[in-house]
Amino acid sequence: MFKIRFAFVALLSLCCALPLGAQPRPHPAYDLMIEAAVKMQLAEQALYERKRELGLHDPQLDPNRSGVIGVEYSRITTTLGYPKAKRSAANPDFAAYILRELTDHGIGAGDSVLVAMTGSFPGMNLAVLFALETLEVWSFRISSLGASSYGANQEEFTWLDMEDLLVRDRLLSQRSNFVSLGGTGDIGGGLPPGGRTILRRKAEHLGYPILSARTLRRQTRRRRELAGNPQDYRLLINIGGNQAMLGKGPQGRQLPGGWIEPDQNPWSAPNGDDLSGIIFDFLTAGVPVLNLLHIEDVAAAAGIPFDPPTLPDIGTSPVYFLTPKQ
Repeated sequence: MFKIRFAFVALLSLCCALPLGAQPRPHPAYDLMIEAAVKMQLAEQALYERKRELGLHDPQLDPNRSGVIGVEYSRITTTLGYPKAKRSAANPDFAAYILRELTDHGIGAGDSVLVAMTGSFPGMNLAVLFALETLEVWSFRISSLGASSYGANQEEFTWLDMEDLLVRDRLLSQRSNFVSLGGTGDIGGGLPPGGRTILRRKAEHLGYPILSARTLRRQTRRRRELAGNPQDYRLLINIGGNQAMLGKGPQGRQLPGGWIEPDQNPWSAPNGDDLSGIIFDFLTAGVPVLNLLHIEDVAAAAGIPFDPPTLPDIGTSPVYFLTPKQ
């Protein structure tokens, strides 16, 4: 029912915008893209209702009632963040975009993907998870818990609370395999006093195994050990700027957002240092990366509006359709 209604709205809207006689050309995975986006929309509705019950929802910061927009500052806030980027990442059209990227690159049921998530972009986490689950792609999932401003940085409703609720409500089928504190060194560096204790207790209370070394070098090494051989995966999906994933130097943050092929420029691996970041392990091993950082750039390339006052109806954004040259 959802797919039929949204498909009709999308086609009608596009037809009105096209020259007379021109026909819209939906992407071959249009129906699956709709399915993933609707699943994400339903999940956000559940999160919004829970936030409202807890008295945590701010209608000015989260006018679209996504349920995934946090506050400017808390004891689990790692760095500065921007509400426009967080609201944009909460658009269900991103689930459609992720699914499109996967299908365009031949990834589907039976394939394996490593997913590195972050409390900074809970909306993008949802987009990735629902795209993967719609396609029945197996994934090994790592979540870092600290969050930048306006992410999942409310102490009563962290990313783990969100994920746990959605699994218990059977909207998601799988929880993260293990979690880390995030922040500087991926070990909670830079968190305000008490922040690391809050996150550790949250993980323990909800039954998540927590990865906690004393240095970035050891933390990165343990992530590598748990994830295993990059060549066992078809793809790495990296969300946000986790230091163990991007590395200590500037090279990781200079990588472009979106799909990165192993032989694509511009990127260059730092020289032989185990602090270079796991993202470079995959590129060096010949495994592509979907890098979900620089959200404004990713949204522009995908044809998804950046922080619109009102979200477009599912199925109407350019991401769902082929360009004239495709």
